[in-house]
Amino acid sequence: NRNSRHIPNDVKISVSARDGGRCVKCGSSHNLEFDHIYPHSKGGGNTKDNIQLLCRKCNQKKGNKIQ
Repeated sequence: NRNSRHIPNDVKISVSARDGGRCVKCGSSHNLEFDHIYPHSKGGGNTKDNIQLLCRKCNQKKGNKIQ
């Protein structure tokens, strides 16, 4: 479902491998979250090209902005 926030497991595995299991902003490996680069609230999809790993601190700082 395109409107779902659920990120498929294969996408999570691909993103984790691509991002090296670390936050793409600060390099932390703690409290990692999957973040929509183009926000889900603005129509961003659950594809590996639109998902990145961020630590909770960086993800909260980003909010629903496009960065």
